[in-house]
Order: sequence, then C-alpha cells, then structure tokens
Amino acid sequence: MTKIILVRHGEASASWEKSSDPGLSNLGIYQAEECAEILFKFKDIENFDLKSSPLKRALETGEKLKTKLKKRLSIDSTYTEIPSPGVSFKNRQKWLKEIFNKKIDELEKPQKNWHENIISEIKKIENSTIIFSHFMVINTIVAHVEKNPSMVCFYPDNCSITELNKKGNEVELISLGNQLNSIVN
Repeated sequence: MTKIILVRHGEASASWEKSSDPGLSNLGIYQAEECAEILFKFKDIENFDLKSSPLKRALETGEKLKTKLKKRLSIDSTYTEIPSPGVSFKNRQKWLKEIFNKKIDELEKPQKNWHENIISEIKKIENSTIIFSHFMVINTIVAHVEKNPSMVCFYPDNCSITELNKKGNEVELISLGNQLNSIVN
C-alpha cells in the first residue's frame, strides 16, 4: 500500500488577488514548522518522497520537512495552483469564487487539463509521497477519490494534512485535514 499525504501550504504573505507567487507570512512560517514536526513523527517518514508545487508558499512549507529529513524536495508543476489565464489580479478572487460553485464538467479547457493532469499523476505515484500544494489541488484530488462532481468539497486550512492510501490504481481517503474558517488566499 502506498500512502499519499497532501499538505496545504502555510498562510501566504499576500492574497491571491494581490500576488501570483507570495511566500509565507510570519504565521505561515510558524505553521510550516509545526506541520513539519507533526509529519516528522509519521511512521516510516524517512521513506517518503517529497514533492511540491513550484510556488513559493508551497516550497517554503515543504522546505521545513525537507531540512528535518535531509531529503530532496522535488518540484512538480502538476500540483501548482489552478490556472487562471487572462484573469487580472483585480478579478482573481471573484473568478475563484465562481470556480468554487462549479462542477468539474463545467470547467474551461485550461482548468479541465489541469484537473485531468493532477488525477493522472496521482494514479502514477508508486512510492509513499508527501505533496505540498494548494487548496484547489487538494480539493481536486479529494473530490475525485470521493466521486464528488464539485470543484470544492471541503476547505483545507493552512498546513492541513490530508491522508490517502493507494493500492494499484485505487485511491482511498483516510482522513481530511483540518478545515479553515477564513478566506482562501
């Protein structure tokens, strides 16, 4: 059995409509350190592969565990934030809120391709892996596993840890990470 752990990045230093690639805020750095401490205690953690979205907030979150384990953190653009081509910073938050209410089959081509690529790559994972990523990526994977047609099926908090098991091509949800009570950034 292969374990897959999805970690949402720590709190970003700027919201999505103000920066395309913010790093972590001071709180986000603290959250990432706490998250690394929790993950470090997982059984067989030294055998896990570490992957991250190329965006700073995910990389900075993953760096904390990478340093503790003295392992390589692979950058994988599959797990980057949902693409929003042609959407201005000013309109990104509104656009994203509209995506929240969509079904997967209602997505535009760039988002459909992004979605299909994530699902395809998750199925290819053979070694236990931790993926440092984003709200919409985690929702894409969880919705697929739960056979939920919605784009958003839960609200992972910053540094939430969602656990999956994979056997062959089948992926099973073990536990959802902590859910947030605030806005998505």
